[in-house]
Amino acid sequence: MEYLAEGTCYLLPPESQRKRELEAALAGLLSSAGYQEVVLPVVQAYDPDAPRPLRKMMDIAYKFIDYRGQVMVLRPDMTEVVANLASRELRDLPRPLRLFYSGSIFRARRPGRAGVLESYQMGAELVGMPEPEADVEILSMTAECLKAAGISEFQIRLGHAGIMEAVMDFAGMEEKKKAELRAALTSRDLVRLGHLIESLDIPADCRKFLEKILELPDGRDILDTTGKLAAYDRSQRMGQALSELEEVIAGATSGGIGGFIQLDLGLMRDLEYYTGIVFEVYTPGCGRPISGGGRYDGLLKILGRPEGAVGFALDMEEVLNAGQR
Repeated sequence: MEYLAEGTCYLLPPESQRKRELEAALAGLLSSAGYQEVVLPVVQAYDPDAPRPLRKMMDIAYKFIDYRGQVMVLRPDMTEVVANLASRELRDLPRPLRLFYSGSIFRARRPGRAGVLESYQMGAELVGMPEPEADVEILSMTAECLKAAGISEFQIRLGHAGIMEAVMDFAGMEEKKKAELRAALTSRDLVRLGHLIESLDIPADCRKFLEKILELPDGRDILDTTGKLAAYDRSQRMGQALSELEEVIAGATSGGIGGFIQLDLGLMRDLEYYTGIVFEVYTPGCGRPISGGGRYDGLLKILGRPEGAVGFALDMEEVLNAGQR
């Protein structure tokens, strides 16, 4: 008889001790920067009528029936739980609000991690602080946490959720094609993405932009291409997103972490609540992100308290492995 569910994780000595020591070190680092720890519930109520950004989490959540016959889920995401706390129980605390957490998340389906049900995270959220200062602080804290874990070689791939959405709207893409493009970008399926771009009936400038993101260029080249495209965007959404991204890059460079950043304007994360910068962190020898995050102002608005929020999470299993290489 199997006593462990497929996809769950465990750690044995000495890895379990290393995990505990790393948690303590990161908790000390975050606390010294003004972040306060919150302990989050593992079980949540299932909401089939959740707004679109939250519906995706319900779709990937691990569901079960409780003793009352109600459908419940094991938490599929930490950020949404923290956002709920910030907009309700912690709504009257002075801003900015700095919080950190640790614990497992559970997903029935995880892009790029077939069969993995559980993963352990540690992360932080910064609520109610203006951008780009908050974005730069979160990027800096991510870098500091990775260095504290013994990882000195890593790359922060940085993009902006608003740029790709604005490009798709400007190109006049129908919702089905938008969904296909998002899925290809999220899974980093470049072959599928290339075929999709070829099949699209879109303006030449939009096609050029999409082709350039396939090259994963770094520096002014992709920004210049985006800027030229933004000049034709009457909604000005593209230009605004581009300006926000450039301010964050400038702040990160001034803060000493510019050398870790690589632009990736095709970056899309697997959840849909991001509205500003998005980022994923990679290190040699690991094919998956060891960390990721971004800005999610829209999520706070859905929850009833419109305010800025940005955060990051570390995949602790990957961070522990990378720290030993």
